[in-house]
Amino acid sequence: MIIDSNTLNDNFHETADAVIVGSGAGGAPMAYQLAAAGLKVILVEDGKIFDISSFKRNSWKVMRDIYRDAGTVLTIGTPSIPMPIGNALGGTTIINSGTCFRMSEKVFGDWKKQFGLTGLDYTDLIPHFETVEKMISVTDAKPETVGSNNILFAEGAKKLGLHPKPLPRNAPDCKGAGICAFACPNGAKKSMEQSFIPAASEKGAKIITSTRAEKLIIKNGQAAGITGSFLDDNKKRRGKFQIDAKVVILSCGAIYSPYFLLKNKIANSSKQVGKNLHIHPASKVVGVFNETINAWSGIPQGYYVDDYAEEGIMFEGFFLPPSFLSFALPAYGMDLKNLMADYSKMAGFGIMVTDSSHGKVIAGLDKSPMIFYSLNKADTLKFKKGIEIAARVYFAAGAKKVLLPINGLDEINHPDELKILHETEIKPSQLELSAFHPMGTCRMGDNPKTSVVNSFLETHDIKNLVVADASVFPSSLGVNPQVTIMAFSLWAGENIINKLREA
Repeated sequence: MIIDSNTLNDNFHETADAVIVGSGAGGAPMAYQLAAAGLKVILVEDGKIFDISSFKRNSWKVMRDIYRDAGTVLTIGTPSIPMPIGNALGGTTIINSGTCFRMSEKVFGDWKKQFGLTGLDYTDLIPHFETVEKMISVTDAKPETVGSNNILFAEGAKKLGLHPKPLPRNAPDCKGAGICAFACPNGAKKSMEQSFIPAASEKGAKIITSTRAEKLIIKNGQAAGITGSFLDDNKKRRGKFQIDAKVVILSCGAIYSPYFLLKNKIANSSKQVGKNLHIHPASKVVGVFNETINAWSGIPQGYYVDDYAEEGIMFEGFFLPPSFLSFALPAYGMDLKNLMADYSKMAGFGIMVTDSSHGKVIAGLDKSPMIFYSLNKADTLKFKKGIEIAARVYFAAGAKKVLLPINGLDEINHPDELKILHETEIKPSQLELSAFHPMGTCRMGDNPKTSVVNSFLETHDIKNLVVADASVFPSSLGVNPQVTIMAFSLWAGENIINKLREA
């Protein structure tokens, strides 16, 4: 049952086996699994449920209504980095690009060596990966919808001896609308509100939207429920609620899960809550061609190149509607007007870095989290190399010029000019970046002095308080995290079910 809190009375009070906070890649699979096991589950989500078809492909309206703070979440540091986060039923999965990778066994092995993770092996995650991939219908991007933007980059990459591949995605019936990051207008992307949420509802879970969890109830040192507020259409508090539960699961993401813990001053004896923030910083290179490409037609993120993944550099497709791309080009005034006249002749590809840089989340003074993050020298060098490679790919594909995300070196008109980029020292402040994958702020591990949750994602300090989202990952994954978040959520859910059955 999916309920808008505006239909509920003030001072709502209910009891459940488990209460889940957040309906994204962590919370939705958890709700499904626990409800399927016969547990009484209540999930609360402070965003609303939206009829995506009502937006009529209006990307600005999607950003205003579905992105948290209308898409204005930023890191504080050098450089300042936009970090879009979803705020709706389905969380950020509703506005991501639909890319679906499993985390690598190598990254997991590094976690085991450094943090222990007793009781958890990579083989334990495999059946959960399989469940997730079946539930959200993961298939490779199809040739008929992958679009000329991705095909063009793939052709250039092959000329340089690289190995482009179609991306695995959770949109089996994709029609190539080209605006995945602004919610699929055709409902083809199996984001949480299209997959795990309705499945959880069918199994008996109660999902309540426009509902903000604010405090954890603790009894005898154990989590015992949450209290909070119902929200009106303007995000103003309109009433109180309380849900008593045997287990509380935070799935608010790597920004808002630590924020909840910090506000409540709980589960932080390690002093690690909010620390160790990784974000997969990303940038893009735009090629301008003589021929028409129509890069907006088809999947924006349909191909990838992982030849440099071991060095922490991943290439994935990207493109934006004209009103958004114009903000991301290195020009203004008449120069921008003339550049945008070639919009149909542009192509774009992204560079994502496995960051060794790290930041932190703190509870701000204005009742919202503050995010601090600065790019280090090692990651700056990764971007420099990735940008040069992408530029060479576009010249190999026939570009007449390439636009770079580097202040002071933003346009290259011939591949020979890339020598300047190769020989120039680039500072972090010169890079135009964005980030879409916050993680690490409630990291897991065996040692309560250096981690926030154990390998079953239960906090060391408070029993029956579980964190199931990307905040538990001890380091950058190196790939888009949604499938891994879902698999870890199902792993933690399995343990919750076993514990409650034994109680």
